[in-house]
Amino acid sequence: MLNSLKSYLNPSELFHNIRFYILVINFTIGMTIFVYFTATIPDVTPRAIQFTEFYAFLAVINLYLAVLATPLLKLFPSLPLAQTYLKARRALGVSAFLFSVMHVRSAFFDELGGFDGLGFLSSKYLIAISLSVTALVILLLMASTSFDFIIAKLTFKKWKKIHRLVYLIVLLVTIHALMLGGQFSDLSGTIPQIFLGALVILLGLESIRFDKYLRSKWLALPSFGLSFGLCLFLVAGIGVLLYAPTGGGNVSPFNIHAAHIQLAQQAQQGQGFLPKIPGQTNNPALIGDRTKRYTVSFLHSDQVSPNQDTNLSFKINDASSGNPVDLFQFVYTKTMHLVIVDNELNYFNHIHPTQNGSSFDIQTQFPHPGRYHLYVDFQPLGAIEQQFAFTLDVGNVTSPAVASQPVDTSLTKTFDKYQVTLTPSAPLVATDMSIGKQTLSFNIKDALTGQPITTLKPYLAAYGHLVLINESTYDYIHVHPSNLVPPAPDASSGPEVDFLPLGLYGPIKPGIYRVFGQFNPDNNLFTSDFTININ
Repeated sequence: MLNSLKSYLNPSELFHNIRFYILVINFTIGMTIFVYFTATIPDVTPRAIQFTEFYAFLAVINLYLAVLATPLLKLFPSLPLAQTYLKARRALGVSAFLFSVMHVRSAFFDELGGFDGLGFLSSKYLIAISLSVTALVILLLMASTSFDFIIAKLTFKKWKKIHRLVYLIVLLVTIHALMLGGQFSDLSGTIPQIFLGALVILLGLESIRFDKYLRSKWLALPSFGLSFGLCLFLVAGIGVLLYAPTGGGNVSPFNIHAAHIQLAQQAQQGQGFLPKIPGQTNNPALIGDRTKRYTVSFLHSDQVSPNQDTNLSFKINDASSGNPVDLFQFVYTKTMHLVIVDNELNYFNHIHPTQNGSSFDIQTQFPHPGRYHLYVDFQPLGAIEQQFAFTLDVGNVTSPAVASQPVDTSLTKTFDKYQVTLTPSAPLVATDMSIGKQTLSFNIKDALTGQPITTLKPYLAAYGHLVLINESTYDYIHVHPSNLVPPAPDASSGPEVDFLPLGLYGPIKPGIYRVFGQFNPDNNLFTSDFTININ
């Protein structure tokens, strides 16, 4: 074994071995990604999200190339560099394993919080994680038997049997991606289309190869290929199931909001608080136990003065047990969002308290005396997104002023150097908005030149954030963007940003609303505000 190892590590052998170059290239790519995101994304959470997605992407590419080699070259043996490609399979498998380990580390330990978070996960999460662990263990066995000095100690049959398990890995990885992959919440997206298209190619090649094997054993079989025909039938059936529009008009697998539109529709029909739809969990904020309840204790000084540093603290407890809660999901890269408005709905501030165990703490200032409304968004691990509202009097408040902005006659306004136009998809009707039938679209232009702004940068993993607050009741509606897939940190978009209001926590009420939208062109974050009427 020692002689085999020395031969394998011999520099003259290495530099003429395609496996060596495959490993070096993948190692360089992996380290480049690590250094780049570490340098450009200071926050731990969004950095972990990027690591998770990119390492998964690289693992899948290497795994696919390793699996594709055999059926492709068995059918087309005269392809250029065929033997080199065949020899590279083992290095591709080892690279897939290494990237899988990096993916698991970021997803499990950085995003989920490690083993402490397992007890809070739904059965769907646990099943998906179990599948990925099984795939990782098989990949480990395959990677460890991909080196010549180990293969030399194994018989041919033992080595081959282990590596045939790669097809099981492909199946497990596909199920895991469809269950939990952030990019797979909308199967009409580019990455899911490429992923599924690559699977179709692999299945087609394998079915043709299997047909050739069957005909070599049973000459009487028809020449058109039973396996290939079955494969075509299976692919067509899955395509219809995934992509054909369903009844109801606006709920379709093409629509990433199909799940929560249906949730909102059921909520309006009196079927309870966020009823569960099996298999429909596109929005990460809605993944979790919808029956869990929480309490929030809001702590602050007895006397709060304007224009003075003020410490605010929000302590989260489980309502059923009273136990403090200290494990939270990240919602738009933060564990808590705090929105503060004054009673007149002129002042708007969107900030992020820092988590300290079960408490979230922040220091801020209030610009003038009066009554303020504070809204907190957070998502305990294993539960859905939670929203709580509080009021706080600043200074001497005897008769707080109320919101009285008239409805805007023009929905085009200028904010700083940007012209923003708000366009509803139709005259706004509360009942239609509640069930996802209407959208709010923002168009952003340069106020001086009138040119469309196409350099919107992600802010908190989205191209825009939108809040609606009722002038009379101070009801708070956090509106998610129509596109829920987080963009890359350095991506650009514009000039349009669309939002889909939904009555997920109860019907949207008619009335006059203040609309606060945040956008980040060229990393110049600004807030737009409009006043609209919802009938």
